[in-house]
Amino acid sequence: MSGRPALRRAVPWVLCAVSLALLALSAVLRWRYPAQDGVAPISWLETTVDALGFAGIPVVGALIASRLPANPYGWLWCGVGLAAGVSHVVQPLVRVAGGPAWLGWQLDGWGFVSLVVLILFVFLLFPTGRLPTRRWRWLSRAAVTDAVLLTALVPLIDDPSDPAGPGPWVLTGAAGRYALGTAVVCVYVMVGLVLLAMVSPVLRFRRAGPVERRQLAWFLYATVVNGVILVVDAVLGVLPAGLLGATIDAAGFALLPVAVAIAVLRYRLYEIDRIVSRTVSYGLLTAGLLALYFGLVALLRTLLAPVTGSSALAVAGSTLAVAAAFNPARRRLQAGVDRRFDRARYDAGRAVDAFAARLRDQVDLDEISTGLRETVTATVAPSCVAVWLRVPSSTAVES
Repeated sequence: MSGRPALRRAVPWVLCAVSLALLALSAVLRWRYPAQDGVAPISWLETTVDALGFAGIPVVGALIASRLPANPYGWLWCGVGLAAGVSHVVQPLVRVAGGPAWLGWQLDGWGFVSLVVLILFVFLLFPTGRLPTRRWRWLSRAAVTDAVLLTALVPLIDDPSDPAGPGPWVLTGAAGRYALGTAVVCVYVMVGLVLLAMVSPVLRFRRAGPVERRQLAWFLYATVVNGVILVVDAVLGVLPAGLLGATIDAAGFALLPVAVAIAVLRYRLYEIDRIVSRTVSYGLLTAGLLALYFGLVALLRTLLAPVTGSSALAVAGSTLAVAAAFNPARRRLQAGVDRRFDRARYDAGRAVDAFAARLRDQVDLDEISTGLRETVTATVAPSCVAVWLRVPSSTAVES
């Protein structure tokens, strides 16, 4: 039985790794093997920028789902990351593998539909993983129904960029026009449902207490920004195309995991601030040490190669320098992350250290009791504090 919880904690990180690998593979394939069908393809730079907007989503999902596997919200974020990875990679992967273009079109369409409906639930279920009230059930059911209908319509619609002709299930004539019109209507209905789902954080914010409001505030800001982008892009159609439009979309999606991370780190949402703090600090530490290592290798190789004729000394020196810098860099980074995001724990640690420093030179019992009460009040903020001192026994006094 002990292996099952460990497996449930490992699965989200596996999904995160798969999602990030698919996003990276999409950018690499579009860069190395651009489309050669006469139709202007999406550039690999646009794909890379778009993928960077989704990169934080599977990471946040893995953090929440691995810590709270019973909460469906973390798994929802993992699903969004996986759907984004599949939607990005299928078309270039099918093209490089030599498969029919209609297959990539269908897989891309199914991935896009899954991505949109999952994003709808990201707004609708934050942060509890449950609907705000039972009155929102119609919205979730309508979204699922619309997604199922779109999934069924994707194989029936022709890909206009496919020079090889329609797929085997594409409808032609009046039936094809009807299927295309129905799909367009379903897409606009889904956009409307997503906009309605964005209203739910506003209602949660109005009904929440002071602590919950601080947790919801940043996510509410990110929701408003994404709502404006969605209206400008999908409804009004005035969002600029190309790299600028992809950058705006990516910035909107990137705000969502950032908002959740701030709520977790600063306002203790899900009570996983400690593990997120450690993840952020060790991630920055790894990146910094790798940059230091490769920079030192390149520098020392240039300086020592004419003298030694080998790069072994440069590699050894860089390894020793990185090993010496590990602990000081880790302490500084962890203190910086805690000071910026985990302020309550950081201030509590400072209060305890200050009391410990005073305790070394303090001999007055009343002063010690007062300092202890002040430290406890500053760190855990109890409603009342009492210090109980044990009276020594008479035998102990006589001896």
